[in-house]
Amino acid sequence: MSGTFTVVRTLGRSDAAHDILEELPEWFGIDRFTHEYVEAAAKFPNYVAVAAPEPTPAWAAPGGAVPAIGADGGEIPFEDVLGVLLLDQRYPTSAEVHLLAVRRKHHRVGIGRALMERVEQDLSAQGVLLLSVKTLGPSASDPGFDQTRAFYAACGFHPVEEFPDLWADDPCILMVKAL
Repeated sequence: MSGTFTVVRTLGRSDAAHDILEELPEWFGIDRFTHEYVEAAAKFPNYVAVAAPEPTPAWAAPGGAVPAIGADGGEIPFEDVLGVLLLDQRYPTSAEVHLLAVRRKHHRVGIGRALMERVEQDLSAQGVLLLSVKTLGPSASDPGFDQTRAFYAACGFHPVEEFPDLWADDPCILMVKAL
């Protein structure tokens, strides 16, 4: 990948969420939770990162241009989605990152950060003051989720509290960021 991608706000891209989650069993390998995320993708606002199309060469035949990305993201084939963020906004002044997942081969190239930045811009424009995320707490001792928490910290999130019993068998940490 050239590192050029764009973020589009969409609705109902459960196909893309499912496809990406299937690639990441170490984070999303519990079928019940994967199913819940896929259902959430059908109802929550989705932000998807897609590779920006290469410019059509001047020598290309008429009509050889790559179709533009639709405002709703519906024209994007699910396999072209590089990352997805689901946003749950229950109150006018706060929202939660319900899911953030990036295809493995596109980790560490700025897609997750770009998704977060776009969400933060949109929320700030709406007057939202606080963004939160819940993830596996540090008392679970998991190297993959150590990276996840480090990513959120690098994006400006701060830990608030670890809840040992919020999720059935795993500790949950709540992290927040002022917008």
